[in-house]
Amino acid sequence: MSIYKKLRKDGSTAWYYDFSFNGKRFRGVGGVTKTQAQRAQEKTRCQVINGEFDLEEKITNPPFEKFSKKFLERNQYLRSYQRYYYATQHLVLFFAKTLLSDITADNIEDYKMSRKRRGVTNSTINREISCLRRMFNLALRWGDAKVNPVENVDRLEEPPGQTRFLREHEVNSLLESCNDCLKPVVFTAINTGLRLNELLSLTWDDVHIDNTIEPFIEIRMSKNNKKRFIPLNEDMTVILKSLTKTHPKYVFIGTKGKPLKSVKKPFQTALNKTGIEDFRFHDLRHTFASLFLMNGGDLLTLKELLGHSSLDMVQRYSHLAAEHKMKQMNKLSGKFKFCHPNATSEKAQNLQHAVNL
Repeated sequence: MSIYKKLRKDGSTAWYYDFSFNGKRFRGVGGVTKTQAQRAQEKTRCQVINGEFDLEEKITNPPFEKFSKKFLERNQYLRSYQRYYYATQHLVLFFAKTLLSDITADNIEDYKMSRKRRGVTNSTINREISCLRRMFNLALRWGDAKVNPVENVDRLEEPPGQTRFLREHEVNSLLESCNDCLKPVVFTAINTGLRLNELLSLTWDDVHIDNTIEPFIEIRMSKNNKKRFIPLNEDMTVILKSLTKTHPKYVFIGTKGKPLKSVKKPFQTALNKTGIEDFRFHDLRHTFASLFLMNGGDLLTLKELLGHSSLDMVQRYSHLAAEHKMKQMNKLSGKFKFCHPNATSEKAQNLQHAVNL
Protein backbone atom coordinates (compact mmCIF):
# COMPACT_ATOMS: atom_id res chain seq x y z
CA MET A 1 0.00 0.00 0.00
CA SER A 2 1.21 3.50 -0.76
CA ILE A 3 0.19 7.08 0.01
CA TYR A 4 1.97 9.78 -1.94
CA LYS A 5 1.81 13.44 -2.85
CA LYS A 6 1.66 14.50 -6.51
CA LEU A 7 1.65 17.77 -8.44
CA ARG A 8 -1.41 18.20 -10.66
CA LYS A 9 -1.48 19.75 -14.13
CA ASP A 10 -3.13 22.90 -12.79
CA GLY A 11 -0.25 23.45 -10.39
CA SER A 12 -2.07 22.30 -7.24
CA THR A 13 -1.04 19.31 -5.15
CA ALA A 14 -3.04 16.35 -3.91
CA TRP A 15 -2.51 13.12 -2.00
CA TYR A 16 -3.10 9.81 -3.77
CA TYR A 17 -3.55 6.22 -2.65
CA ASP A 18 -2.29 3.15 -4.49
CA PHE A 19 -2.73 -0.51 -3.45
CA SER A 20 -3.28 -3.98 -4.91
CA PHE A 21 -5.71 -6.74 -4.01
CA ASN A 22 -5.87 -10.20 -5.60
CA GLY A 23 -3.63 -9.10 -8.44
CA LYS A 24 -5.67 -5.97 -9.28
CA ARG A 25 -4.43 -2.45 -8.73
CA PHE A 26 -6.52 0.32 -7.19
CA ARG A 27 -5.46 3.96 -7.10
CA GLY A 28 -7.04 7.35 -6.95
CA VAL A 29 -7.13 10.84 -5.45
CA GLY A 30 -7.49 10.71 -1.67
CA GLY A 31 -7.69 14.42 -0.82
CA VAL A 32 -5.58 17.49 -0.14
CA THR A 33 -4.03 16.02 2.99
CA LYS A 34 -2.26 12.77 3.76
CA THR A 35 -4.89 11.88 6.39
CA GLN A 36 -7.70 12.26 3.86
CA ALA A 37 -5.83 9.99 1.43
CA GLN A 38 -5.32 7.35 4.15
CA ARG A 39 -9.03 7.41 4.98
CA ALA A 40 -9.99 7.19 1.31
CA GLN A 41 -7.66 4.24 0.84
CA GLU A 42 -9.11 2.35 3.81
CA LYS A 43 -12.64 2.98 2.60
CA THR A 44 -11.87 1.78 -0.91
CA ARG A 45 -9.97 -1.23 0.41
CA CYS A 46 -12.92 -2.28 2.58
CA GLN A 47 -15.28 -1.94 -0.39
CA VAL A 48 -12.98 -4.08 -2.53
CA ILE A 49 -12.66 -6.79 0.13
CA ASN A 50 -16.42 -6.87 0.67
CA GLY A 51 -17.16 -6.92 -3.05
CA GLU A 52 -18.86 -3.53 -2.91
CA PHE A 53 -16.40 -1.65 -5.09
CA ASP A 54 -17.57 -1.09 -8.68
CA LEU A 55 -14.87 -2.82 -10.67
CA GLU A 56 -16.50 -1.83 -13.95
CA GLU A 57 -15.16 1.67 -13.48
CA LYS A 58 -11.65 0.27 -13.89
CA ILE A 59 -12.33 -1.69 -17.10
CA THR A 60 -11.06 0.04 -20.26
CA ASN A 61 -12.85 -2.38 -22.65
CA PRO A 62 -10.98 -1.58 -25.90
CA PRO A 63 -11.89 -2.91 -29.36
CA PHE A 64 -10.36 -6.31 -30.06
CA GLU A 65 -8.13 -4.97 -32.85
CA LYS A 66 -6.63 -2.32 -30.55
CA PHE A 67 -6.08 -4.79 -27.73
CA SER A 68 -4.39 -7.28 -30.07
CA LYS A 69 -1.70 -4.69 -30.84
CA LYS A 70 -1.12 -4.19 -27.12
CA PHE A 71 -1.01 -7.97 -26.63
CA LEU A 72 1.59 -8.51 -29.35
CA GLU A 73 3.72 -5.57 -28.26
CA ARG A 74 3.95 -6.86 -24.70
CA ASN A 75 4.70 -10.43 -25.82
CA GLN A 76 7.18 -9.70 -28.62
CA TYR A 77 10.14 -11.16 -26.75
CA LEU A 78 8.51 -14.51 -25.98
CA ARG A 79 9.43 -17.65 -27.93
CA SER A 80 5.71 -18.06 -28.62
CA TYR A 81 5.46 -14.62 -30.26
CA GLN A 82 5.42 -15.91 -33.84
CA ARG A 83 2.62 -18.34 -33.02
CA TYR A 84 0.65 -15.55 -31.32
CA TYR A 85 1.26 -13.23 -34.27
CA TYR A 86 -0.18 -15.58 -36.89
CA ALA A 87 -3.15 -16.51 -34.68
CA THR A 88 -4.09 -12.87 -34.00
CA GLN A 89 -4.09 -12.06 -37.73
CA HIS A 90 -7.05 -14.41 -38.22
CA LEU A 91 -8.74 -13.40 -34.98
CA VAL A 92 -8.58 -9.70 -35.85
CA LEU A 93 -10.18 -10.31 -39.25
CA PHE A 94 -13.19 -11.80 -37.50
CA PHE A 95 -13.57 -9.70 -34.32
CA ALA A 96 -11.98 -6.43 -35.55
CA LYS A 97 -13.84 -3.50 -33.96
CA THR A 98 -15.82 -5.63 -31.51
CA LEU A 99 -15.35 -4.49 -27.90
CA LEU A 100 -13.86 -7.10 -25.60
CA SER A 101 -17.00 -7.02 -23.44
CA ASP A 102 -19.16 -7.84 -26.49
CA ILE A 103 -17.26 -11.02 -27.39
CA THR A 104 -19.21 -14.03 -26.14
CA ALA A 105 -18.77 -17.78 -26.21
CA ASP A 106 -21.37 -17.87 -28.99
CA ASN A 107 -19.28 -15.45 -31.08
CA ILE A 108 -16.24 -17.66 -30.59
CA GLU A 109 -18.18 -20.72 -31.74
CA ASP A 110 -19.10 -18.77 -34.89
CA TYR A 111 -15.41 -18.02 -35.39
CA LYS A 112 -14.57 -21.72 -35.14
CA MET A 113 -17.21 -22.58 -37.74
CA SER A 114 -16.02 -19.85 -40.11
CA ARG A 115 -12.48 -21.28 -39.93
CA LYS A 116 -13.80 -24.80 -40.49
CA ARG A 117 -15.60 -23.66 -43.64
CA ARG A 118 -12.27 -22.39 -44.95
CA GLY A 119 -10.78 -25.85 -44.58
CA VAL A 120 -8.63 -25.07 -41.54
CA THR A 121 -7.74 -28.10 -39.42
CA ASN A 122 -9.08 -28.60 -35.89
CA SER A 123 -5.58 -28.46 -34.42
CA THR A 124 -4.91 -25.05 -36.00
CA ILE A 125 -8.26 -23.69 -34.79
CA ASN A 126 -7.50 -24.97 -31.29
CA ARG A 127 -4.15 -23.13 -31.34
CA GLU A 128 -5.95 -19.93 -32.32
CA ILE A 129 -8.53 -20.36 -29.56
CA SER A 130 -5.71 -20.99 -27.07
CA CYS A 131 -4.18 -17.69 -28.16
CA LEU A 132 -7.55 -15.98 -27.65
CA ARG A 133 -7.81 -17.50 -24.18
CA ARG A 134 -4.35 -16.16 -23.34
CA MET A 135 -5.36 -12.72 -24.64
CA PHE A 136 -8.41 -12.56 -22.38
CA ASN A 137 -6.47 -13.82 -19.36
CA LEU A 138 -4.05 -10.94 -19.82
CA ALA A 139 -6.92 -8.53 -20.49
CA LEU A 140 -8.31 -9.45 -17.06
CA ARG A 141 -4.93 -8.82 -15.47
CA TRP A 142 -4.40 -5.53 -17.28
CA GLY A 143 -7.89 -4.16 -16.55
CA ASP A 144 -9.13 -4.36 -20.14
CA ALA A 145 -11.82 -7.00 -19.57
CA LYS A 146 -14.02 -8.29 -16.81
CA VAL A 147 -14.64 -11.88 -17.93
CA ASN A 148 -12.98 -14.46 -20.16
CA PRO A 149 -15.61 -15.86 -22.57
CA VAL A 150 -13.18 -18.51 -23.86
CA GLU A 151 -13.56 -20.42 -20.59
CA ASN A 152 -16.97 -21.58 -21.84
CA VAL A 153 -15.67 -22.77 -25.21
CA ASP A 154 -14.73 -26.41 -25.84
CA ARG A 155 -11.75 -27.54 -27.86
CA LEU A 156 -12.31 -29.31 -31.15
CA GLU A 157 -11.38 -32.97 -31.34
CA GLU A 158 -7.96 -33.62 -32.83
CA PRO A 159 -6.64 -36.83 -34.39
CA PRO A 160 -3.80 -38.59 -32.55
CA GLY A 161 -0.45 -36.91 -33.02
CA GLN A 162 1.52 -38.09 -36.03
CA THR A 163 4.46 -40.36 -35.22
CA ARG A 164 6.07 -40.59 -38.65
CA PHE A 165 9.68 -41.74 -38.65
CA LEU A 166 12.27 -42.87 -41.18
CA ARG A 167 14.10 -46.16 -41.37
CA GLU A 168 17.90 -46.15 -41.45
CA HIS A 169 18.13 -46.49 -45.25
CA GLU A 170 15.68 -43.59 -45.66
CA VAL A 171 17.77 -41.43 -43.35
CA ASN A 172 20.87 -42.11 -45.43
CA SER A 173 19.01 -41.28 -48.65
CA LEU A 174 17.73 -38.03 -47.14
CA LEU A 175 21.22 -37.01 -46.01
CA GLU A 176 22.61 -37.65 -49.48
CA SER A 177 19.94 -35.35 -50.94
CA CYS A 178 20.60 -32.44 -48.54
CA ASN A 179 22.70 -29.48 -49.64
CA ASP A 180 25.89 -28.64 -47.74
CA CYS A 181 24.19 -26.18 -45.38
CA LEU A 182 21.22 -28.42 -44.58
CA LYS A 183 23.08 -31.71 -44.17
CA PRO A 184 24.71 -30.97 -40.76
CA VAL A 185 21.37 -29.67 -39.44
CA VAL A 186 19.53 -32.84 -40.42
CA PHE A 187 22.38 -35.04 -39.21
CA THR A 188 22.31 -33.32 -35.80
CA ALA A 189 18.52 -33.63 -35.57
CA ILE A 190 18.76 -37.37 -36.25
CA ASN A 191 21.48 -37.86 -33.66
CA THR A 192 20.16 -35.61 -30.87
CA GLY A 193 16.40 -35.20 -31.24
CA LEU A 194 16.68 -31.42 -30.97
CA ARG A 195 13.76 -29.25 -32.09
CA LEU A 196 14.24 -27.08 -35.17
CA ASN A 197 14.28 -23.82 -33.20
CA GLU A 198 16.85 -25.33 -30.81
CA LEU A 199 19.05 -26.26 -33.76
CA LEU A 200 18.85 -22.90 -35.51
CA SER A 201 19.55 -20.98 -32.30
CA LEU A 202 22.43 -23.26 -31.25
CA THR A 203 25.63 -21.34 -30.46
CA TRP A 204 29.18 -22.51 -29.86
CA ASP A 205 28.78 -21.61 -26.19
CA ASP A 206 26.22 -24.44 -26.05
CA VAL A 207 28.57 -27.00 -27.63
CA HIS A 208 31.09 -28.73 -25.35
CA ILE A 209 33.43 -30.89 -27.42
CA ASP A 210 36.88 -29.68 -26.39
CA ASN A 211 38.73 -30.71 -23.26
CA THR A 212 35.99 -33.06 -22.14
CA ILE A 213 35.81 -36.85 -21.97
CA GLU A 214 32.07 -36.92 -22.68
CA PRO A 215 31.09 -34.24 -25.26
CA PHE A 216 27.60 -32.77 -24.98
CA ILE A 217 25.27 -30.00 -26.12
CA GLU A 218 23.66 -27.77 -23.51
CA ILE A 219 20.14 -26.55 -24.27
CA ARG A 220 19.67 -23.50 -22.05
CA MET A 221 16.18 -22.41 -23.12
CA SER A 222 13.99 -25.39 -23.98
CA LYS A 223 10.24 -25.47 -24.55
CA ASN A 224 9.52 -26.09 -20.85
CA ASN A 225 12.11 -23.53 -19.69
CA LYS A 226 14.42 -26.21 -18.28
CA LYS A 227 18.03 -26.86 -19.17
CA ARG A 228 18.95 -30.20 -20.61
CA PHE A 229 22.17 -31.84 -21.67
CA ILE A 230 22.46 -33.97 -24.82
CA PRO A 231 25.41 -36.41 -25.01
CA LEU A 232 27.21 -36.47 -28.36
CA ASN A 233 28.35 -39.62 -30.13
CA GLU A 234 31.63 -39.81 -32.06
CA ASP A 235 30.02 -38.95 -35.40
CA MET A 236 28.44 -35.81 -33.95
CA THR A 237 31.74 -34.71 -32.42
CA VAL A 238 33.49 -35.04 -35.80
CA ILE A 239 30.75 -33.11 -37.61
CA LEU A 240 30.71 -30.26 -35.08
CA LYS A 241 34.50 -29.94 -35.11
CA SER A 242 34.36 -29.58 -38.89
CA LEU A 243 31.99 -26.61 -38.49
CA THR A 244 33.91 -24.62 -35.87
CA LYS A 245 35.49 -22.24 -38.42
CA THR A 246 32.28 -21.26 -40.19
CA HIS A 247 30.88 -18.61 -37.79
CA PRO A 248 32.12 -17.11 -34.50
CA LYS A 249 28.79 -17.54 -32.70
CA TYR A 250 26.21 -19.72 -34.43
CA VAL A 251 26.74 -23.36 -35.33
CA PHE A 252 24.60 -23.69 -38.45
CA ILE A 253 25.21 -21.22 -41.26
CA GLY A 254 23.49 -20.57 -44.59
CA THR A 255 24.93 -20.15 -48.07
CA LYS A 256 25.70 -16.47 -47.50
CA GLY A 257 27.67 -17.08 -44.32
CA LYS A 258 24.87 -15.87 -42.06
CA PRO A 259 23.01 -17.89 -39.40
CA LEU A 260 20.25 -20.10 -40.79
CA LYS A 261 16.77 -18.73 -40.15
CA SER A 262 14.74 -21.36 -41.98
CA VAL A 263 15.26 -24.72 -43.69
CA LYS A 264 11.77 -25.11 -45.15
CA LYS A 265 12.64 -24.86 -48.85
CA PRO A 266 15.90 -26.87 -48.91
CA PHE A 267 14.35 -29.54 -46.68
CA GLN A 268 11.36 -29.93 -48.99
CA THR A 269 13.74 -30.11 -51.95
CA ALA A 270 15.67 -32.92 -50.27
CA LEU A 271 12.42 -34.79 -49.54
CA ASN A 272 11.34 -34.46 -53.17
CA LYS A 273 14.66 -35.86 -54.39
CA THR A 274 14.34 -38.93 -52.18
CA GLY A 275 10.63 -39.42 -52.80
CA ILE A 276 9.78 -39.19 -49.10
CA GLU A 277 6.19 -37.99 -48.62
CA ASP A 278 4.06 -36.81 -45.70
CA PHE A 279 7.12 -35.92 -43.65
CA ARG A 280 7.91 -32.77 -41.63
CA PHE A 281 11.19 -31.59 -40.17
CA HIS A 282 9.75 -32.24 -36.71
CA ASP A 283 9.42 -35.89 -37.69
CA LEU A 284 13.22 -36.12 -37.52
CA ARG A 285 12.71 -35.83 -33.78
CA HIS A 286 10.37 -38.84 -33.93
CA THR A 287 12.97 -40.61 -36.03
CA PHE A 288 15.64 -40.04 -33.39
CA ALA A 289 13.32 -41.33 -30.66
CA SER A 290 12.37 -44.41 -32.66
CA LEU A 291 15.94 -45.34 -33.64
CA PHE A 292 17.11 -44.68 -30.07
CA LEU A 293 14.64 -47.22 -28.69
CA MET A 294 15.15 -49.76 -31.46
CA ASN A 295 18.85 -49.72 -30.69
CA GLY A 296 18.45 -50.49 -27.00
CA GLY A 297 17.47 -47.15 -25.45
CA ASP A 298 14.88 -46.87 -22.68
CA LEU A 299 11.85 -44.60 -22.27
CA LEU A 300 13.12 -42.81 -19.15
CA THR A 301 16.37 -41.76 -20.83
CA LEU A 302 14.45 -40.77 -23.96
CA LYS A 303 12.19 -38.53 -21.88
CA GLU A 304 15.24 -36.68 -20.52
CA LEU A 305 16.87 -36.34 -23.94
CA LEU A 306 13.73 -34.97 -25.58
CA GLY A 307 13.06 -32.61 -22.68
CA HIS A 308 9.59 -33.90 -21.86
CA SER A 309 8.16 -33.32 -18.38
CA SER A 310 6.52 -36.74 -18.04
CA LEU A 311 6.74 -40.28 -19.36
CA ASP A 312 3.28 -39.86 -20.88
CA MET A 313 4.86 -37.80 -23.65
CA VAL A 314 7.03 -40.71 -24.81
CA GLN A 315 4.45 -43.48 -24.45
CA ARG A 316 3.75 -43.23 -28.20
CA TYR A 317 7.12 -44.92 -28.71
CA SER A 318 6.58 -47.67 -26.10
CA HIS A 319 5.66 -50.32 -28.69
CA LEU A 320 9.08 -49.88 -30.29
CA ALA A 321 10.75 -50.54 -26.95
CA ALA A 322 8.59 -53.66 -26.54
CA GLU A 323 9.51 -54.88 -30.03
CA HIS A 324 13.20 -54.40 -29.24
CA LYS A 325 12.87 -56.36 -26.00
CA MET A 326 11.17 -59.22 -27.86
CA LYS A 327 13.95 -59.32 -30.46
CA GLN A 328 16.55 -59.48 -27.69
CA MET A 329 14.64 -62.26 -25.94
CA ASN A 330 14.30 -64.22 -29.19
CA LYS A 331 18.08 -64.24 -29.54
CA LEU A 332 18.15 -66.69 -26.62
CA SER A 333 15.96 -69.12 -28.52
CA GLY A 334 17.84 -72.31 -29.37
CA LYS A 335 20.79 -71.49 -27.13
CA PHE A 336 19.94 -74.13 -24.53
CA LYS A 337 18.78 -77.75 -24.93
CA PHE A 338 15.98 -78.54 -22.53
CA CYS A 339 12.33 -79.45 -22.90
CA HIS A 340 9.54 -80.54 -20.60
CA PRO A 341 9.33 -84.39 -20.38
CA ASN A 342 5.66 -84.35 -21.44
CA ALA A 343 6.33 -82.53 -24.74
CA THR A 344 5.22 -84.66 -27.69
CA SER A 345 6.68 -82.99 -30.78
CA GLU A 346 9.47 -84.80 -32.62
CA LYS A 347 11.84 -81.85 -32.13
CA ALA A 348 11.05 -81.75 -28.40
CA GLN A 349 11.62 -85.51 -28.06
CA ASN A 350 14.95 -85.28 -29.84
CA LEU A 351 16.04 -82.44 -27.56
CA GLN A 352 14.93 -84.38 -24.50
CA HIS A 353 16.84 -87.45 -25.74
CA ALA A 354 19.97 -85.34 -26.16
CA VAL A 355 19.64 -84.08 -22.60
CA ASN A 356 19.23 -87.64 -21.26
CA LEU A 357 22.41 -88.76 -23.01
